[in-house]
Amino acid sequence: MIIPILICIAAAFISASTNHIDKYLISKTVKNADYRSLIIVSTIIAGGIMTLIYAFVCQFDFSFDLAGIAALLLNSTIYTIALIFWFKAISRDDVTIVVIMLQLIPVFMLFIAPLLLPADSITIVQLLGGLIITSAAILITYEPAKRKFDRKKLVTLAIMTLTSAMCATWYILERRVNLDHDFNKTILWTNITLCLVGIIIYICMKSYRQAFHKMLRSNGAKVIGLNLINEVLNSFDAVLETFAGTMTSVSLVSFTTQGIQPFAVMIIGALLTRLSPKIEKENTTKKEIAKRVFAAALCLIGLACIEFG
Repeated sequence: MIIPILICIAAAFISASTNHIDKYLISKTVKNADYRSLIIVSTIIAGGIMTLIYAFVCQFDFSFDLAGIAALLLNSTIYTIALIFWFKAISRDDVTIVVIMLQLIPVFMLFIAPLLLPADSITIVQLLGGLIITSAAILITYEPAKRKFDRKKLVTLAIMTLTSAMCATWYILERRVNLDHDFNKTILWTNITLCLVGIIIYICMKSYRQAFHKMLRSNGAKVIGLNLINEVLNSFDAVLETFAGTMTSVSLVSFTTQGIQPFAVMIIGALLTRLSPKIEKENTTKKEIAKRVFAAALCLIGLACIEFG
């Protein structure tokens, strides 16, 4: 049992690293936190390269039904919008706070999953878990010293609520398509449609196109390189979670990875703030850290209720 748990912890830290790379990209590599160029990179370039990789994996067999392609095209559109909201959120606040809010994803999955996956249902314990996680997300916006909820963080919470709802829909819809198709082919067409969404944005939205060209002239190699590193890390994270799932229950894998991630983000954020403040600097006062740890612990309890309830 200890081996799959250690693998899940490693996956959580890899996922946490991608969160901090995203924060660095939006705050340090593009001017005025302009997310538009990053959206083009994350769709056309990252999607295109991942398409080539999975084309080799699938031996260039692109056979797929039209209904599945349409569902994945819709899914890639949802993912792209969620990515826009994600970049907006991490440009506004510490990535540690935003990731705690991201734990709302399993809460939305509770309600969306039964609509697309008939075998799924909701229990009272799972609903309780959802309420606990939601309370933790709201708690992280409270400022004890000022004795009030921080307006800026409440706006961030609203953005992350939308992001979480979209991410939950994206995850479940892809899982639904996966039920009737080969896993690798689903991933292949996920990346093809993501690349297509990026091309449509590039052609139809002048501001995105101009931001992308401006980024290429000023810092293109760095942004593209970091984005591709993120894609590789995300793929490796998925492989580790899948491998861990072969040795123990999927619920335990999901619980461990999602539950550890906020703590992993906090640890990495604290180390970066202390050792490399030029890369990233978070609020690391004792009261703030205590509040974040408590909120993350509440999320862990809520996740346990959802996964095992």
